[in-house]
Amino acid sequence: MSKPIPPTAEPLVWVLDSTYTGELGARVGVAERLGYGYDTIPLPGTDAAAYARMLRARYQLACGAGGGRSLVLLSGTGEDTLGPVADLRHDFDGRLLNVFLASILPDPPDPRLHEYDLIASPQIQGDKVVTTLGVAHKLNPARLAAARRAHADRFAGLERPLVGLLVGGNTRYCAGFDVAHAQALGRKTRRVVESLGGSLVATNSRRTPADAWAALLAEFDSLDCRCFDWRQDPGLYPALLAEGDVFIATGDSVSMCSEASHTGKPLLVDLAESATESFHRAIVGKLLEYGAARHLDGGFEPWTYTPPDPAGAVAAAIRELLDRKEAPRVFQAEKAR
Repeated sequence: MSKPIPPTAEPLVWVLDSTYTGELGARVGVAERLGYGYDTIPLPGTDAAAYARMLRARYQLACGAGGGRSLVLLSGTGEDTLGPVADLRHDFDGRLLNVFLASILPDPPDPRLHEYDLIASPQIQGDKVVTTLGVAHKLNPARLAAARRAHADRFAGLERPLVGLLVGGNTRYCAGFDVAHAQALGRKTRRVVESLGGSLVATNSRRTPADAWAALLAEFDSLDCRCFDWRQDPGLYPALLAEGDVFIATGDSVSMCSEASHTGKPLLVDLAESATESFHRAIVGKLLEYGAARHLDGGFEPWTYTPPDPAGAVAAAIRELLDRKEAPRVFQAEKAR
């Protein structure tokens, strides 16, 4: 949902729409952290000229009689929009700041990526790059607190510590999240919960195979366990992140791992090669190196760390570019300890 843009000389912020939940969440998260308000624009169609005309008219309407305003456009991975969005730099008289938020980039990245003013990526470094720990997302303390208040009754009475299990599934290039993998994940998770003497709340994703999900839940018959399907009540996911004391996440979802690590609570990740791509293992591996996560092996020892804040790092880099109004320099958002 778009939020109103104040009628001031502040920059306009546009979020490119996406059917990919994590990609859209990253853009919205950065837009909210900028604090200027934002509007959502549609994906490019087949008529590039008509798309550019529509956006120019929208920009002129937003500027009104006050003249031109700086424009921040947040797009990124998901749909193949890299080229069409890069082409828009010709249409706004140098007022456009084109920002690309990457979750997973191919190797090597598309050369046109360097036509953007700023790139946010957990994989690459260099000129005009914010190298993030994990990927940007829309979680923040206020959103987590609101979710906790809205769903407090769903977590009432559960034994502490509360373990939150965040389950992804199969990806475009990896189909290893099958029944056998789910059962092994369930056994490791059960050992962690039993060792803590607490309870378990599990949630799936759109990529979780139904038979694997059923097999996973069957491993928890002896536990104090609740589960919910993300399609039935997506608002419970941020509430679980707010309520949970320890998290277990599958490494195929860099978004889930990034969001869980943002809470500052212990995170155990399943990075089995049979159920993750090399890109996942590399990106989540940086969270392991930093100390925000550890491998899931069935055991648990508590630890603490400073939560990564990729969305905040990207927003800070954008503000600096807007303030300086000069060529971007190298940004290194967060360094591993």
